[in-house]
Amino acid sequence: MARKYYGSFKSINNITYKVEIHDAPTGSTTAGTELKLATDGFSLERDGEGNKWWDSQVLASRITAEFVMPNSTVLSDFLSLQTEAETYWTMVVWRGNDLFFVGRIIADQMQRLRESLDSKPIIKLTAVDGLELLDGYNVKASWFSSDNIQVNVLVRNCLHELDLHDYWPYLGKQDYYLFDAMSMYAADATRKGFDMLRVNINTFLEDYDPFQDVKAIDLAANWYYDLNMVTCKEALEQIMQIFGCRFIHAEGGYWFYDASSYKDVTLPYRRYNYTANYQGTGTLTHRQQLGTIPARPQWAAKPSLYYQPAVKLLTVDTERINAATVFRTRPNKSTSALEAEFTEIPTGSTPDAAPLKIKVVVKSNFPAVQNDARVDYEYKLKIWLEDGLGGIKILNGDGYWITATSVPNGVEKVRVTQMQGSWVTYKFEMQCTTPPAGYNILKVKIDSVQTLISLLYQNNLPKLLRPAKQTSTWSTPAAFNVSYWGSIQVAFAETSDYQNPDFVWNISEDFTPNTSNSVNSTQVQINPKYYYSGNKYGIGNIWANDGTKYVIADEFYGGWDSVTKGTVTKMLGVGLSSLYADFMPVVRGTWVDSGSYHLMKSLYFDGYVWVLNGVSFNPRFDRWEGEWLGVAPVYTNTTTTGEGLRISNEQGDILRDRVNLIETQVNNYQSAISHQPATFLEYLVNEADGAPTAQPTQNIIWETQLRYDDSTEQVVWHLQEHGAPISYTVGTHTLTNGYELVICDSADGNVVVNLPDADESRGKKYIFIKTNSNHVVTIDAGTFLINDAATTTLGSKYESKTVMSDGNKWFIVAKV
Repeated sequence: MARKYYGSFKSINNITYKVEIHDAPTGSTTAGTELKLATDGFSLERDGEGNKWWDSQVLASRITAEFVMPNSTVLSDFLSLQTEAETYWTMVVWRGNDLFFVGRIIADQMQRLRESLDSKPIIKLTAVDGLELLDGYNVKASWFSSDNIQVNVLVRNCLHELDLHDYWPYLGKQDYYLFDAMSMYAADATRKGFDMLRVNINTFLEDYDPFQDVKAIDLAANWYYDLNMVTCKEALEQIMQIFGCRFIHAEGGYWFYDASSYKDVTLPYRRYNYTANYQGTGTLTHRQQLGTIPARPQWAAKPSLYYQPAVKLLTVDTERINAATVFRTRPNKSTSALEAEFTEIPTGSTPDAAPLKIKVVVKSNFPAVQNDARVDYEYKLKIWLEDGLGGIKILNGDGYWITATSVPNGVEKVRVTQMQGSWVTYKFEMQCTTPPAGYNILKVKIDSVQTLISLLYQNNLPKLLRPAKQTSTWSTPAAFNVSYWGSIQVAFAETSDYQNPDFVWNISEDFTPNTSNSVNSTQVQINPKYYYSGNKYGIGNIWANDGTKYVIADEFYGGWDSVTKGTVTKMLGVGLSSLYADFMPVVRGTWVDSGSYHLMKSLYFDGYVWVLNGVSFNPRFDRWEGEWLGVAPVYTNTTTTGEGLRISNEQGDILRDRVNLIETQVNNYQSAISHQPATFLEYLVNEADGAPTAQPTQNIIWETQLRYDDSTEQVVWHLQEHGAPISYTVGTHTLTNGYELVICDSADGNVVVNLPDADESRGKKYIFIKTNSNHVVTIDAGTFLINDAATTTLGSKYESKTVMSDGNKWFIVAKV
């Protein structure tokens, strides 16, 4: 495993170029078979032609080389590329002793050309620097520590997905892998450099929603599932956009830089090795000036000059949310408490100053129990505020904070029979008022999840052992702690008079170049992921290392002077609007030089610095053909409206806010409705008229009815056992409306049963049965009559009569 093939040639300026084919970054770097390179040896192309500076942040490049096959053995080896994994073969290009390019050979772009003049086949290989391939890899949650990542580590991990990084130490260039030529830097950091900054994992989710249901955990076993994350290329574009940078592969390393970096003769940079560890600083003398004909460098022919339009208004529009989430995934389910502590939360003196929203979702598996068991789930949830001095406030039922001496468990029971599927779900969601001043610690805790299992018994014997015709009862519930998984999610409002019900803010900053070129100019809107939020839970915050810890970076310097500073979005807006304060000159043509020009260098003439946009390069003739942008930012001519909540009087904004409010109310109603079955059942069983007062002793069917109470003139719920029986023996009895079957045992004497008043019993039906042949059973209707008589009787054993009221009197509707 080592260098397998190589070929070299000299350019017209006597510069030696060497193209190498390696099968692994191990072994000898000088071994291999030398081959001839056909035509121009190789050609390089870099993306970007036609782009405006903000159009594309990651610009890929590729090299195509043509090798002459000396024999069938070498030809077969090259043809095997078509079936090898694309992480196997690598192309390395040297310019003299300097590393020029390292790229992955793309198997499906290999071509077999017509034979050369000496009858030798030619194989055309294409290698790419990998930046375009990064679209095929996703950011991984395992890269992050405490939900954050240093920017240099993010860049490193994205590039390492290409499996090319080991070539740098193998080639003896381990300290020349990453180059940070960004001019913007954080005022809070101890020095310049992207290794001083870190960002949040949630900015790399495809669609971040802190209140999304816990189903993501169920399906993927992890909220931060690879396919939920943006691609590595998109992640780099996010970082490049906020700093106004571009990212390219040049001179055997990866660079990111902005237009402001080219304002001086030399371009300063920070250098990192192949593990992205800081190595030191350096400068690049980037300007190449026109030579005197016939000396080089010069234009091979007259170049064409055109313009990109000026920007009359640049809007930096950021969507902001202050949120935090704690997850326990399904594979990590446990009986232990799930808790989260949020410190330095926003507080205020009025309920609406800085509200917050809390959502807790818990899931657990349905237990395996016997058929005659009843299962309830009991959830113990605590939510409280602390002031750091022992003071406590807890939530009341309306989302307000009240003073307390201790934190009670909010206990909620869920009947499993109301659940669907094999999982039991509990959801708590509430929008709460502003935590009072001083109470800046929020704690949320699920203490435990318990199953309460009751077994059906008869005569204190299990069901299988019970004798026939015996009464039954449910056993005292046995409580068991169960394993569960889920999430605790909190969103914090910004301290503002404007209350956004979905806790998401669109904030726009407008930057207007002070120029007269507004007739043909354009409006530009960019949507960076990052911003400054005074709230530590701002998802888009950039954190800077101040030497001892990471702090929210509240100020950035643009780098074009030592005075201009502001938020990261302000620096982005000022930088881009200043770059396009006037029409941007663009030159296209063919440039030939003395062999020292490269992708990071600029041209300098007409008072402009011209930076490469997109280009192709012929090394045999040291000829560059492509497009250069004339960058001359005017930073002093930019005005800005500053930050502002985008809640203007425009109809679209008002409509969106109304929709947000409606959605919030719908969510609240849905949450309330989801608990209605259990709440309604609890009311009927415990509070409704006719509700049972003792534990049922056998299986019973209940009828739910509405009853009009004439004394209160109200309709109330009435619960009645279906066919409820009552037994009477010798004597006189007054029947109430809670029963239907009246069993009369006259063995010891006559039985008299007085019916309720017919006008209070409309529609009521009673079934009377005599169970003994002795004596007489009398049914007495009083003044309301039964079939026009005051009474009716039962004389023989098992004789029965059914009577029913029409609201005026009683009728016998059946008899046996």
